[in-house]
This record gives sequence, C-alpha cells and structure tokens, in this order.
Amino acid sequence: MGALADLLTTRREDILQRFERTVRTHLPTEGLTRSAIIDTIPALLEEMHVLLRGLDRGEASPTDRLHVSQRAEEHRAQRHDLGYSVTQIVHEYGLLRDCILELVEETGGAPGMAEQRAFHRCLDSAMTETVTEASRRRDEERRAAEEERSALLNRERAARAESEEQRTLLEGIIAQSGDGIMVADAQGVLRLFNPEAERQHGMPLHPLPVSQWQQYGLIDEEGRPLPLERIPLYRALQGEYVRDESTWIRRPDGTRLPITITARPLRRPDGSPGGAVASTRDVAMRRALAQEREEALALLDILLATAPVGLSFLDRDLRYVRINHALATINGVPAEQSLGRTPWEIIPELARLNEPHYRHVLATGEPVLNVEISGSTAGRGGQPGHYLVSYYPVKDREGRVSMVGTVVVDITERKRFEERLRQTAEFRERFLGIVSHDLRNPLGVITLSANMLLRQETLPERALRLSQRITLNAELMGRMIGDLLDLTRGRLGGGIPIAPAPVDLGLLGRRVLGELEVTHPARELRLEARGDLQGEWDQDRLAQLLGNLLRNALDYSPEDTPVTLTLQDEGPSIRIEVGNRGEPIPVELLPALFEPFRRGELRGHRRSSGLGLGLYIVQQIALAHAGTIEARSTREEGTVFTVRLPRLVPQRE
Repeated sequence: MGALADLLTTRREDILQRFERTVRTHLPTEGLTRSAIIDTIPALLEEMHVLLRGLDRGEASPTDRLHVSQRAEEHRAQRHDLGYSVTQIVHEYGLLRDCILELVEETGGAPGMAEQRAFHRCLDSAMTETVTEASRRRDEERRAAEEERSALLNRERAARAESEEQRTLLEGIIAQSGDGIMVADAQGVLRLFNPEAERQHGMPLHPLPVSQWQQYGLIDEEGRPLPLERIPLYRALQGEYVRDESTWIRRPDGTRLPITITARPLRRPDGSPGGAVASTRDVAMRRALAQEREEALALLDILLATAPVGLSFLDRDLRYVRINHALATINGVPAEQSLGRTPWEIIPELARLNEPHYRHVLATGEPVLNVEISGSTAGRGGQPGHYLVSYYPVKDREGRVSMVGTVVVDITERKRFEERLRQTAEFRERFLGIVSHDLRNPLGVITLSANMLLRQETLPERALRLSQRITLNAELMGRMIGDLLDLTRGRLGGGIPIAPAPVDLGLLGRRVLGELEVTHPARELRLEARGDLQGEWDQDRLAQLLGNLLRNALDYSPEDTPVTLTLQDEGPSIRIEVGNRGEPIPVELLPALFEPFRRGELRGHRRSSGLGLGLYIVQQIALAHAGTIEARSTREEGTVFTVRLPRLVPQRE
C-alpha cells in the first residue's frame, strides 16, 4: 500500500481536524458546526483511499474514479446548500490538499509518483467539475432568466392586447348604449359624450368646464334652468350618488325631452377623486312604449272578454297567465281564480289530453291545429263535452317560446247535431232496406200472376198487352228494390257481400251484351276481348256491374252511336272499360258520379228507369272485389268508365 493511501486510513482523524481548523481560518464558517464542515469529507477520503490502494494492482479502475466523482458531487451539493460560492468550494479543495500534504511531510512519508499523480488528479478533477457545474448552473439560470423575461414580455403583450380589447369593447358598449353617457374629469371638464347623449341633448360634446354646463339645457319641470348645485353630474363630482332623478332637457331647437339621470363619482385606484359619470334615459320613449303596451293589453283584454271562443295563455310552467270568460265558463272556475293555476288543478280529465300538445309547442315552436278532445269539466256539471282546440306558440323578441296560447271551440252541440243526423240517416236507410225487403214478396206475387196470365192461350189481345206491361214494370220494380237493398248493404252492412268462384269474364261479357241486345235492338253493342280473362269473382255481381255500366252508356249516348265493352288482360288484374260517344260530363261533376241518387240529364224525351243508384252499386261491387273504378270524359274520346279487378279477391279478415 502507498504512503498516501496508508495516511488516508491511519491518520484520517488528524486530516479532518486540520481541515476543520484551516477552513475556519480561511473561509466564513460562523455558525457552522464541525459536522457541517466535515460532512462529506470522510466519505470522499475513503473513496480516495480505495482509488489509491487500487494502484497496487496497476491502474485505478473506472468504478473507483466514478465513486470519487460521486463523493465530490455530494460535497459540492452540500456546500451549495450552505451558501458556498464556486471560488470558496475550489479554495476548500486546495485547503484539503494542503492539509494532507503537510501531514505527509511531517510523517516523513514518500509517496510514489503514480500515487501523487492519482491524488492530485482526484482533487483537480473535483475542482474542475465544480467550476464546470457552476458554469452549467449559470447557463441554466441565464436560460431560465431569459425564458422568464420572454414569458414576462409575452404576458405584458397579452395584458396590453386584452386591455386594448376591453377598452375597444367598452367604447363599443358606451357608443351603442341605449342610455346617454357623460363623463367629466376631476377638474369638471366634460370628456365623453356618447351618441345617445348627443341625440338627447341635440348637440355634440364640447369640453366645457363646470361653469358652462348650463349650455347643455338641463331644466326643471317649469322650464327654468337647473342651478349648478342641482345638476346630478356636478353633485357626483362632490361625492354624491344620484339615482334615477327626473328632469328635462331643452334642446337647441326648442323641443323638451323628459329624462331620468343616474350619476356617481369616479375614484382612482389610490382612492383619490377621478371625476364623475352620468347616464341619462329617454323617458319619452319609455312612456310611449308603456302607453303602447297598455293599449295592446287593453285590446287583448277586449278580445278575451268578447271572443265567442275560449282563449287562454299558459307560461312555460303551464300555469294560466290569462284566460277569458268563455273558457272559464267551460272549465267551471272563474277567470280570476284560474290565474297562476295549472290545467291539472282545474280540468284534470282534459289536462292529460292537452299536455302532449303543450309540450310539442314549447319544444318545437310549431302550432298544433284543430285537435278534437272530449271529456268532462266542472262547467258542464261533470257531463262529457267535445272541443276543437288549437295550440299556438307565443314568442318573445328573441324568438324564444315564452307561452302557449290556446283557442277552444265548444263543439258539443255540433257533435250532438251530427249524431242526430247520423241516426236519422241510419234510420232512413234501415227503413229503406226493410221496406225494400218486404216489397219483394207482394212483387213476387204480381210477377208470378202476370206470367201465369201470359201462359193462357185464350187470353184476349188487350189483356195480353196489359199482362206484358205488368211483367215489364214488375221487373223494373224488382231491379229498383234490389238497388235499394244493395244501397242498404253498402252503407250499413259493411259492403255488398260476394261469393267468388271461377269465372270466364269473356263469356260473361258476351252473355250480358246478348241480353241487352234483346231489349235494345236498335243499338250497336261492341265487345273487344283480349288475352286471358279467367279469374275468381262473384259472377252474378259482375253481371250486375257490366249491366249497370252498359245501361248507363245506352241511356246517356245518342241512338246512332255504338257502345263498346272492352275486356283486357293485364297480368295479375283485368281491365274493364265501357265507352260511349255521348255529350262529355262536366269536369266539376266527375268526382260525384258514384254518389247514390245521382242522375244525369237524358237527351230527347227518354226517361231514366232507375233511382240513380246504378253507378254507386258498380263502385261498391268493384270495392267488394278489391278493385277500383274511375271515369274520364272528353269530347274527343267520349265517356269511358274503367274498372280494374284483381284475378283473385283477397280474403276478408
């Protein structure tokens, strides 16, 4: 082991004592304890001892050097915490070197050159690292200072921009204010006069001193100029707070304007007087608006009081704000007792029906019109009533829905009248059905008797003609009774009953045309049949449909013109068309052709042999087969009735 390594082990306490004395002599150590002065030195000496001892094996290892460097770094940190400067730390390393070398000299030790170099390199490296670390810290502190200064400048610029923005905003608010705003400085000179103040006073800003403020025309109600001590802005300069004081302005054109003034003193941040500000409000405009509002409310009250329908307004909490006498009478609660209450408190049975419509109007701003609701109210003694209600949004100036208005029409009597009409019509139609059904029996007897007379071979000629006439008229009456029964079934019985079965529509059309040719020998009847005409229909009812359409065409067309029956295959359906060349039907009459008891005007002296039920029954037969019927009529094409029937009739549920 070398002399220095041995000394660092055997004389360590001597080294520490010498180091403490030397440090206290050469460095400011007032108030420091021994442990604070030698705090990290023992660990540093130990690592130096390990490093020097390693020289016996050749060269010091990197790990040993690293440990010394770490101890030196801990020493620097401890000294920085004590407030040492870089110079003092470097000086302290020199003092430690001197203490060790002095002890080596006193003991007569002779360290080798390698050991001396390693020893000095340790302390020199510690000094160098101290200076380097100090330089690095100064650079970091400088960078931090630069960053702080840059951040400070940015904050200052942002604050200045924000201040400018707020100033611009404030100027905009002042300029656009609906009140006149005036500001005087601490000396009483007017410095600000916004556009509304210029309008009210009829003159622009003049930086007048206090002694000349009367030029702005403030007067009392009698028209006398206000003395300076009564001017609100001047009083605010004296420290008084003036609130909503009424006065007048006489403008240069001689007009007078009533205003209210609020004025208050201004204070600087240090509390010293900074002037005063006053705001003036045009009372004339407010009075006009108030009068307009009162007139509008008066008109509304007149409307509510005289309207023959129920009117009300409900707020967003669905409480009555206004309600007229008509609606209060329906509800059974006086109007004055309804205000502030909800429909659930007054008309609970109807409220649940009204609520979805109230909510819809409040949520969408869209009206809900003509809703029929029924229920009992106290106004009807608990008896059911019927009402037609419309709900309207009431919007404020910003377009927000603030209330819901309702218009209530009492349709109870109308509903009762409609029910009476319905019952009367139903009775009439039932009566027709019953009578028509009961007439069949005596009519059958008449027909049977007439046919028996026709079979008598010895019947005189005159009696034969009378029997034939009886038979023809009985058949006509039979068709009329059948039509009346079909009408009753169509209107009251859920439609004309049918019994579908396989039918060849082509054969059926030829048969019906053949029967009509016998009774109309002078007319030309044409049949045009194309494609597959098989399907499942009620054969008797289709024969009735074809017969009614063809007889209608024969009745309403000239005798020298043909009547055409067209049967057309259209895949899943069949098209039936009956056309004639008669006078075109007026356009306004086409929608009502299929209504019962509708009869057109016949040409010449012919008279219709029916009740006007033929086309109605045709429509009902088409509907019973899930089909449709329509008519078109022009002078070029003539009149054409078109029926479309599916090949298979859907099963009725």
